[in-house]
Amino acid sequence: MHAAVLLSMSFVGPPGMQAPLNARSTWCRSSVVADLTSPLLAVLFALLPTIPERGMVDYDERRPPTWVAAMEAAVAELEAHDPSGGDWMVDDAFSGRWRLAYTSSPMFRRNRGLSAFGAYVDGVWTPELYLELGPRSRLELEEPLDRESAALLARHLRLPAEEPLPDAVRVASLWAVGSGDSLKLTFEQVSVGSKAWAPANAAERGEVDFEQDKAIRVLGATRPTYLDGSVLVLRALTDAVFVMTREAAS
Repeated sequence: MHAAVLLSMSFVGPPGMQAPLNARSTWCRSSVVADLTSPLLAVLFALLPTIPERGMVDYDERRPPTWVAAMEAAVAELEAHDPSGGDWMVDDAFSGRWRLAYTSSPMFRRNRGLSAFGAYVDGVWTPELYLELGPRSRLELEEPLDRESAALLARHLRLPAEEPLPDAVRVASLWAVGSGDSLKLTFEQVSVGSKAWAPANAAERGEVDFEQDKAIRVLGATRPTYLDGSVLVLRALTDAVFVMTREAAS
């Protein structure tokens, strides 16, 4: 049944009974949208395990793998039925912890992750990225480190020898609603173990950026184009997408 027809049937009750004021919105979200998105989510979750390295493998842009077009189509279908209706900033689903499952971002791929340590420090590997929303508009990005990568990064950053190996690269930030209902991040601090620094945007001053400071800005301004309890899609200004899946609460 067409969505417009379903919307007109949003409340069914005894004859003469008026629909509650919130009946239309509640029913639409829980029933119509769920009916539309469930098969679309099934397609997405079937595709994700078939994609190597979150989409970060090198390939010829002129002849991309078949999963590139498949993911573009799956994401576009979801975006057309966004349960948040673009009001992601007041949606209860915009909370908790999320894991990056796929990205089409060439910059993220070139940097081998968010922090770019995977690209610029030999042997360092950051195969996961987590986004966690905290209180008072706080947002933390985290790239866990295995023991080998932690040791290499500790040496690269000259961490004290007596210090335990770092378990992750963390980026602390604040989020706000930007122009066009975008998700704008203000990066406050990057930390690896006891080493912490405020990332600078040197290019704004006509100076040369440090690679790590420049790399994290790939998520500096995105637009949440799909949000529900299990999936968050962020679309960058370059049109690249970041597909995140909900992490269960520990």
